[in-house]
Amino acid sequence: MKKKLLIALACIVSVIGALCGIYLKDSEINNTIDTVQNIIIDEINKTEDVVVTEQTKELVIQTKEAIQNDEDVSTTETIESTEQEEQNVTDESALENDATVEQENISYDGDNSGKGLSLLGSYQGLTYYSQADSRWANIMYSSVGNTSQTMKSSGCGPTSAAMVISSAKGAILPTTMTNLFVDNGHRTANNGTAWSAYSFIADYFDFKEYHTTSNFNTAMSYLSQKDSNGNSKYYIIASCGSGLFTTGGHYIVLVGLDNGTIQVYDPYLYNGKFTTASRRNAGVVVSGNSAFVSEDSFRNYSNYKNFWIYSNDNGAGNINTTNTESTSSVSYTRYVATQSANLNVRSTPNGTKIGSLAKGTKVNVVEVNGDWSKITSPVNGWVSSQYLSATIVNTNAPKSTTIKNTVGQYKRLARKTILYSKSNLSGTKYSYLANTQVKIIRNVSSTVDYVYVVKTKRYAYVKVSAYK
Repeated sequence: MKKKLLIALACIVSVIGALCGIYLKDSEINNTIDTVQNIIIDEINKTEDVVVTEQTKELVIQTKEAIQNDEDVSTTETIESTEQEEQNVTDESALENDATVEQENISYDGDNSGKGLSLLGSYQGLTYYSQADSRWANIMYSSVGNTSQTMKSSGCGPTSAAMVISSAKGAILPTTMTNLFVDNGHRTANNGTAWSAYSFIADYFDFKEYHTTSNFNTAMSYLSQKDSNGNSKYYIIASCGSGLFTTGGHYIVLVGLDNGTIQVYDPYLYNGKFTTASRRNAGVVVSGNSAFVSEDSFRNYSNYKNFWIYSNDNGAGNINTTNTESTSSVSYTRYVATQSANLNVRSTPNGTKIGSLAKGTKVNVVEVNGDWSKITSPVNGWVSSQYLSATIVNTNAPKSTTIKNTVGQYKRLARKTILYSKSNLSGTKYSYLANTQVKIIRNVSSTVDYVYVVKTKRYAYVKVSAYK
């Protein structure tokens, strides 16, 4: 509507300009009319429809075909990484400092409400994606043609968006969202995804409700809400600064809140992420592709900046569903990913309890209804999709959680030892003699410490086994 009005206004100004050219010779008036007309043309250009390239359309077709063939499009692999790789330093594998730019002169006027629904595949229920998934980890995500800006290094924004849309509306891949963000100006030059991307997806994918806040308590009041079937009524994208979830800036998705515990879908979740010395005090429990953290720990350690809140529409409005029906037939494997207790099996979604399954149990999902999954193996019934993981769940606590805290202690080297400039024991090497005294600054892992060499005032990394 806005675009049509602007075009009409431009035509009127053109007519006035022509009349002025006939009856007036005052160049100042003509220049003023030209200026007004140029401003209107600029505004028309700003209201052009959302750009959907042929490459994006091809991704959409491939996604829909995969789902029709009963393929599981979520991330099903366990990601391996390190804190060093995660850190925002100047090496090639560093994560970009993301989730820090609010608008950067990028805006969205809402003129394309609902037009993105045609890009969605059939609804598959609660969906987890990793930005480091091998299918797209090395795909470029850049608005300036920088090949070092990849999905793995910079793609938490489109990955988080894809998780929310897939879990609430219908299936879409992070790569599709990557193209949409770049092509429509929501990818910044050097600071990841602009905050404007999240109002864009609220309108473009026609969410029934959308809210934004920087207040933690307000966000939690939405996250805690359930519908009559026990489904989460809202999913939340959160931006976080350096802290529990990132060493720089990062987007994550909050999918549920139960009994004071937040369930987080972290797009850059990897084995051992929350067992480092700087994070383990938060008491995060990882089960499958979910990270469970208490409200207090999230408030104290996440360094949250802002929250974008989306209604869980359960596939409503998706062109591949009938009316508002959110049930879909599927066939794929999942694993029980509760924190510790067994997962209840019910006769119907949120119905009578008929059994339970232990953490790590493999199940076969054949139907999805909102946040509930119908399983046929090892028993028949319905379980909460919130506690199912696409990756195999380790039922044993990781050994790294028992790292002994030796920060602040002084040690002496037992023998001539090499210290390193990087935590993976690489980079510049420094040779020190036996009996050299060091102070432990940080326990990087059970085998590596970050230390201060008292005599030379150097900071470096050393094997724990090198101490006397």
